[in-house]
Amino acid sequence: MKLIGILKGSIFFLTALARYIEVPVKIDFLGISSFSNKSGAPGVVRIAKDLDEGLEDDDVILVEDIVDTGFTLRYLLQTLAGRAPNSLSVCTFLDRRARRIVQVPIRYHGFEIPDRFVVGFGLDHNQLYRNLSYVAVMKQEKA
Repeated sequence: MKLIGILKGSIFFLTALARYIEVPVKIDFLGISSFSNKSGAPGVVRIAKDLDEGLEDDDVILVEDIVDTGFTLRYLLQTLAGRAPNSLSVCTFLDRRARRIVQVPIRYHGFEIPDRFVVGFGLDHNQLYRNLSYVAVMKQEKA
């Protein structure tokens, strides 16, 4: 089995998850960048850091910190499926279905959350707060 974490947010969840898997596990990471216009339209996703090893004939679980609109996850699933894994499924720590635009198959999820901006346990705001040992709702600053 191979766990593939999406950098940087999934590291905390992937590490906790891997400790409970009782079969031998390989771990690899993908780094992605998303670019969108200001209109809120889905942006372009590109792989900034690719996997270190191939996926051919592996049973793969793609590990995400949070699934939101589904656009990025759809791109990743299509890309990874083209690399001929034996199986490919998704495990996400947080599932924010309220923002889902594209339906994507999520086999395992920790918690479903409402449409709120959260930080902690790997999730960030401007690269801060990932190290919190809990998930918190980020309050909006008053203008």
